[in-house]
This record gives sequence, structure tokens and C-alpha cells, in this order.
Amino acid sequence: MRRPIRLGKFLSGALLALALLPAAARELQLQVGAVRNDVASLENVRVTLDWPEGAATGELALEASRLQVPTLGQDLRTVRWRCPLSRDPDGQWQCEGPVSAKGGSGSLAVSLSAARIDALLAARGSGIEYAWRAGAPDRHQVDLRAVPVAWLRAFLATLWKDGQWTGGQLDGAVSLRTGEALSVDADLGLADVGLETPDGWLAAAGMKGRLTVDYQGDERRPRTAIGYTARGGEFLVGSLYVPLPGTPVQVEAEVFPREGGGWDLPAFSWRDGQVLQAAGSARLDAGNALNDMELRLSLGDLATARDRYLSGFLAPASFGDLVLTGGLEAQLRLDGGQWRFMALGLERVNAIDPRQRFTLAGMHGNLRWNAGGAPEAGELAWDSAALFGIGLGHARLGFTSADGQLQLASPVSIPVLDGRVRLDHLHWQPPGDGKGTRFALGATLQDLDLGSLSQRLGWPAFEGSISGRIPAARYQDNRLALDGGLTMELFGGSVALSSLEMERPFGVAPTLSADVVIEDIDLEPLTAAFGFGSITGRLDGRIADLRMVNWSPVAFDARLQSDPDWKGRRRISQRAVEDISKVGGGGGLMGGLQAQALRLFDDFRYARLGLACRLRDNVCQMDGVDSAGDGYTIVQGAGLPRIQVVGFRRRVDWPTLVDRLKAATEGQTPVIQ
Repeated sequence: MRRPIRLGKFLSGALLALALLPAAARELQLQVGAVRNDVASLENVRVTLDWPEGAATGELALEASRLQVPTLGQDLRTVRWRCPLSRDPDGQWQCEGPVSAKGGSGSLAVSLSAARIDALLAARGSGIEYAWRAGAPDRHQVDLRAVPVAWLRAFLATLWKDGQWTGGQLDGAVSLRTGEALSVDADLGLADVGLETPDGWLAAAGMKGRLTVDYQGDERRPRTAIGYTARGGEFLVGSLYVPLPGTPVQVEAEVFPREGGGWDLPAFSWRDGQVLQAAGSARLDAGNALNDMELRLSLGDLATARDRYLSGFLAPASFGDLVLTGGLEAQLRLDGGQWRFMALGLERVNAIDPRQRFTLAGMHGNLRWNAGGAPEAGELAWDSAALFGIGLGHARLGFTSADGQLQLASPVSIPVLDGRVRLDHLHWQPPGDGKGTRFALGATLQDLDLGSLSQRLGWPAFEGSISGRIPAARYQDNRLALDGGLTMELFGGSVALSSLEMERPFGVAPTLSADVVIEDIDLEPLTAAFGFGSITGRLDGRIADLRMVNWSPVAFDARLQSDPDWKGRRRISQRAVEDISKVGGGGGLMGGLQAQALRLFDDFRYARLGLACRLRDNVCQMDGVDSAGDGYTIVQGAGLPRIQVVGFRRRVDWPTLVDRLKAATEGQTPVIQ
């Protein structure tokens, strides 16, 4: 079995033969099965030297079936090199000429002796320069000039096997030390470098800057220290998307691979002027999931940080256009995948939703939460706020951390719509134990002005006030549910909501489901508010299985009717009769009187009235207080003159019914088809 020749012995022997060649022969041929050293190896080598007698130079031709440089990730097949060979007075041999291999070509210049080797490989404006000295045989110096990342993919894979380098160029120097363990000291300039991982956890493009790498390839625990000064580009890590600015961003990290997969980062830091300052340590498991972390960060300019660092978190939560100003500081600790400590400091933070779902102005305070240990106090305050256009006055909330929850220390009263909303209790828990963020509160509504609320929500001009109580509202996994329901006192009666649930309340296409019970609503102020003629009496009703998508009804089973136990006046105006007729798509039936005579009266007595709609698939199945042939009775008159309003169509398109209601409240005459 032939053993490969060490490159040093091969060079020594070849140089000795070359030194004797001009006096002994015109041509020298060498054939070797394999040549290698700690950096490179050649297979099936054939060397031919033609040196005419008396000439100052000769011609060298080298062929090899394979050239491997593992430290640089090079594996070339069918290598051919031809060059004029010369020797200087100091005994240094030099040869420069075209070189080719399967897949590419360029030029190769080599200067060698037993004491040193220098080589330069150049192609299409790019170059790799190599230097070796016998005095430091385990050290190899490589200089790069506009080298495509594709040339070094295999070398970079030795530093990070999951990193797939997709493009760009590198400049700079790489110092390699071989021996018992590989070590690498690199100082590289990056130009439009791209990178990604097979699982999509990390992706980068157009990266520009300066990268330093100190790699110590200890077999037990390889270590990599990374320093990077970024000057542009963009990257995505998990949900964190960062478009880097042209101004310098300093990144430092110390990285150790973990046995069985994953990474230890005992120290890392990120410095981007006043926009973001962060430092800490972390541990990632085999799936690159964050397992442990200590993090301290400061966001001094939220207006800039929103686009640069927060968009990857805000956009999926439907807050991609959120306007942020001010600053914040935070401390976070994660152990075993569970949050253990959080601290948040806010300094004059403004958060404005352009879609007017909420506004928070002048937020400030400090909040502290821990999973256990002694309770810690904190507070949160704002100068002004709004929720769906409803203004909230100045408030200061005191908090305490206990039992793994952030809790409201005592009830807080907040000015709202000329009344008050009292937060009776509030609890917050971070994600953990397979559950998302959890939030719960209870509140009491005290004398909220119904007219102001109607104006802000685009409702008819109601008058009166709203009072009620929310015993408990729970938010988790983007779902809001009310325990016990919500009761409001208005128009002399009550409206009770139960089984109230919302999905994506601040997201895309929010949904709402609820059951609504209406009791003893005074019809006179209600119909006046809607401009729906005039009706006296009381109204009861129920809207069961209500479901709304993006605040528009898609299903319900509703029935509204006059209170059968009401002992007071039951009168309905001429205008109300006409408006109800429009909604039902029918007309008034008179007992013994002509229509002209009916107009002599301003209002009429009624025995009962009611209207029902079961909405499914955008169609309402209509009903009233009684059947009337193929139709249904909406208003059943009493006394003389007696009126009766009948609807003739049982199935009505929901948009058509909405148009009729709108036309009736605006005093228009609808077109009924």
C-alpha cells in the first residue's frame, strides 16, 4: 500500500531535483499518488519540467486529479497549472501562470522554498493569497480580496455547519493554526452577504460591515467569539426582523455549541446608538428555541426602533402601523423556557393606533413582575388615553407582583364620558406552561353619558347614561371572554349581555359572539333617538346566538316585542306606523275605515307589537306577534280606529332589511322589490 508523501518532503525532493536539473537533463517528470500537509492535499500528481540547457527559466506543468484545502473548504477536481519557473539568487523558486479546474479557471502564482511558501490564486478580480513559514509550520495565513462567498462555503461550514451562505463577497485576513485543534482568527469585510438556515430560523441578505471571528476548535468545547460592525443589510431571526441602518451597529457574542445540539451564549451585546442598547446571555436548545436568557435592554427612541426592531412583532399582532414615541428600558429572565422575572420602565411613551382602536399618551412608570419571591411594587400612569374613540382621562395604577401575577394593588377610578369606570381588579400573567399571555379584569361603569358614547360610535343621538358591571373579563390566546356578562341600565330598562366572547379584538376581522336580553326599555325615548316616529310602552326582547365578524352581524336569532305586563299607555304615531310598514315590507290594514280617514289621527292604540329575525347566510327569516295568512302581524291594533301592520315577505335579504331600517330612521321612502 502506497503512503502519501508529506508536502514538505515532496517539496524538498522536488527542489533538490530542480537544483540539479539544468546540469543533468532537459526534462524532469515526477508522478506521485498523494501529497499532503496540514492544510492541503493532492491526489494522482504528475509534474513535468522542461528546462532547456543554458536557459534561465524552465516551464512547469502540474496536473492532479484532486486538490483539497479543507481549512478553506476547497475541493477541486482535474487541476491543471502551467507556468514559467525561475529561481532567484536566494534559492526561492517562483512560478506564475494560468490554472484551471473543473468548473473554473484563473491564474496561480507560487513562490516556494524549504523555508517558505507564498501563493496567490486570482480570478475575475478576486484573489486568495496564502503564506506559510517553516519557522511556524502550524500557522497558515490567508488574505482575501473580493472573494465570492461561494468560494468559502465549505470553510465557513466548519465554523457553522447549519449556515448556508447564499451570496456576497469577503475581504480581509484569515489566520489558521493547525495541530491538535484548529483555531481561526479572521478579520473580514462583508459586502452584500446573504445567509440562511435550513429550518428558516435565520435569514440575512445584503449584509455589509466588518466581521471578526476568533474560533478555538477545542474538541471538548469549541468556542467562537464574534464581533460585527454592521453598516446595512437586513436579517430575520425567528419573529425578529431587522433592517439595519447605514450607521454603525456594534454586535458582540461568545458562542459555544452544546452537546446534543443547541448553543450557549454566555455573553452578547448589541449597540445601536440611542435606538437600542442590549446585553445579556442566552441558551438555545437543539431546535434553536430560547431556553434560558438574561437580557437588559434600552430603547431610547421608539419612533426609530418601531421600524428597525419591533415590526416583526407588531405586524403579526395587527399593529404594524402603530405610531410609537418615547423610550423604555427592560430586564428579562427566562429559565427552562419559563419566564421568571420582568421589569419595565416607560418614559413619556405615546402609542397611537391609526385605526383608532386605542391611543395612549404620556405613559410613564415602572412595573416589576417575578414568578415567586417577595412582592414587588410598581405603577403605570398615562396623561390621556382612548379606546375605540372613547376618551379615558388621566389615571395612575398601582401594581404589585405576587403569586406569579402582576396585580392591581387597589381599585382605580378613571374618568370616562362624563362618568367613571372603576377598575375593581386586574391580573396579568406572562406566557408559560404551554399557555399564552393571560389577562383578567373586573370593572364597574358609573353614569357614562350615553349621548357622548353614541356620537363617538356613530350611533343615533341617544340620551341618558350607562351604568353596569363587568364581574370578570379574561383575555388569553387572542380571545376575550366575559364571565357573568355585562349589564347596562338605559332608557329606563336594562340590556344584559352574556356568553360574551371576542376573538382577535385588536386584530384582523375580529369576531364577537353573545346573547343579549332586553327588559323594560322605555319605547318613547328609544324611538325618539332613532327618529322612528313615536311609540309609548315598554320593550322586551332577546338576541340569541349573536355572531359578528368585523363588527357586522352574520348570524343571530332576534325577537323584540312589547312588554305584555305593561299597564301604562300603548300608543303608536302615524309616522311610526309608516316606518314599521317600511321595515316589514307590507302596509297597514284598517278595520272599517278608509286610508284617507286614518290620516285624521296622530296616533293609535295598540294591543301588542313585535318583530323577529333569524339571520343565517345573509337572509332573515321574518316573523311578528302573530300570523296573518301568508304574512305576519307586526302591530296589532286596539280600540277604534284600529290599525294593523302586516309584513308580507318571510324571507328578506339582510342588506335589504338594513337599507329599510336606515331609510325609516332617515325619513326616506324605500324601494321595495
